[in-house]
Amino acid sequence: MTKVDLITGFLGSGKTTFIKEYADYLVRRGENVAIIVNDYGAINVDRLLLGEALGDKCHLEMVIGGDADCTRRRLKTKLISMAMNKYSYVIVEPSGVFDVDDFLDMLYEEPLERWYEMSNIITLVEADLDKGMSDKARYVMTSEVAKAGTVVLSKVEPVCQERKIDELSLQNEIVDYLNEGLEMFNSRRRLKDAYLWKSGKISDDDFKAIAASRYSSGEMTKLPLSEGDFDSYFYFHVEIDFSKIEETIARIFNDPNVGNVIRIKGFLQQDNGEWLEVNATKNSIRLEPISTGQELFIVIGENINFEKLGEYWKSYRNGL
Repeated sequence: MTKVDLITGFLGSGKTTFIKEYADYLVRRGENVAIIVNDYGAINVDRLLLGEALGDKCHLEMVIGGDADCTRRRLKTKLISMAMNKYSYVIVEPSGVFDVDDFLDMLYEEPLERWYEMSNIITLVEADLDKGMSDKARYVMTSEVAKAGTVVLSKVEPVCQERKIDELSLQNEIVDYLNEGLEMFNSRRRLKDAYLWKSGKISDDDFKAIAASRYSSGEMTKLPLSEGDFDSYFYFHVEIDFSKIEETIARIFNDPNVGNVIRIKGFLQQDNGEWLEVNATKNSIRLEPISTGQELFIVIGENINFEKLGEYWKSYRNGL
């Protein structure tokens, strides 16, 4: 049977970056790997980033955004296709807002139950997570943590350096916060620890342990989520003052008139023609050169004012 891993994590937690390293490990140990990516929205930035990093090592597929039922049907179709093509391992990266139970139920449907073995659920949590997040956002994150075989803390090193805190203290602080969430939503599960992920520094022994960590039943109070709970807006051909890009993004996150912005990601083409990848949360703004991109920004959050946010750009093409 084909093994399938689900890599979950709330918006901006670092799923795509983790998958780059995890998939490379699986390929090196001899697996024939396929990756299915479902980005939050109709344009799949994460697939482009994975393709840039992994090249021909893995087969990449995308599930284009849509309503929950449509996305589920498309994901099931992709899984059927992957099984028929005899991949030994499939990694699924869902959007940052995702019902894990729905995925587990789907694997028990025909014909998937004959072809797939649920292997692991790995959940990414950023070490600089926003502890002021809404209850709805906290529920989404907690529901993913509750099911995880391994909880992986991302962005550990910069947080330790910025806050002058040691790794163990940071780990204990985040685990306590996650356990509070589990209690808040009536889960009996409690975490004892989490894996401190330092990008580019995971040993094969650690990967082996993560790839054998399985998953948890994670029973907890279930809250309904609707399509309108989180906004996803697109801005095309954004022009911005590159000398003030970090300052501008920071102002957006701190402007209550814009709404509760959770994540900004996308690409900018600089005056010299080179591309810049932008990946930002309230506590972290990452700007990195990339060989290719698309002229778009995706802004995800709650109660976003599209026009007010657009005032921060010099110009843009409407992406509604």
